[in-house]
Amino acid sequence: MLLKNIIITTAALMLACKPTVVETPVEDSEIAVEEEKYSWATWETCGQSPGEHPCNFALTDQNSETVELYQHYGKVIVLDFSAMWCGVCHNIATMGETFAADYGSDKVIWLTILIDDTQGNPPDAADLMQWVEAYNVQLPVLAGSRDMIDLGAKEGYPINSWPTIVVIDREMVLFNGINGWNETTVRAWVESLL
Repeated sequence: MLLKNIIITTAALMLACKPTVVETPVEDSEIAVEEEKYSWATWETCGQSPGEHPCNFALTDQNSETVELYQHYGKVIVLDFSAMWCGVCHNIATMGETFAADYGSDKVIWLTILIDDTQGNPPDAADLMQWVEAYNVQLPVLAGSRDMIDLGAKEGYPINSWPTIVVIDREMVLFNGINGWNETTVRAWVESLL
C-alpha cells in the first residue's frame, strides 16, 4: 500500500512539474510483486525513532549491488553510520565482522553506511572499496549521503555525531540508537534482542 501511494504521489508530482509528460501506467502485477516482496511490512507509516518501524532504504554496496534494509528482516540489524574522516569510525570498522562471528551471521547483520568521504562529500564506489580493503571487511559497506540525516527522525536518522549506531530488532522495529560508540551498550542491546 505504501509503495502504491509513493508511486501515485511521484506520478502526480511529475505531472504537476511537467504537464506534457504522459503517465505510464504501472501494471497491477508489478505492484503486487513489490508488495509481496515485503508482505510482512504491514505498517502505514515509518520513522527513525525508537519504537517505530524504520523506513526502508536501498543503497549500493562495495560490489555495486543494491542492499535494502528490509531484506534483513528476521535478523537483529546494526546500522553503523560512519564518515571516512572520522577517527572513531575507523576504529570500529571491523566491529561488524566481530559481531557476526560472536552472534552468528544468521542472527545479526551489521551494515556500515558511509555518509561522507574524506572531504565531506557522498562516497563513491572507489571510497567504498578503499574502506573495504583497508579493513578487510566482507560485510556490506553502503554508500549513503547526508540526505539520510534528519534530526527530527522522520525523513532520516537523527545523526549528530560520528559514528551513530542504530539497532533494529527482528520484527523491524527500531530498538535504540547511540551517537558515538560504546561497545558495552551496543552489545547489551543486541544480546537483549537475540
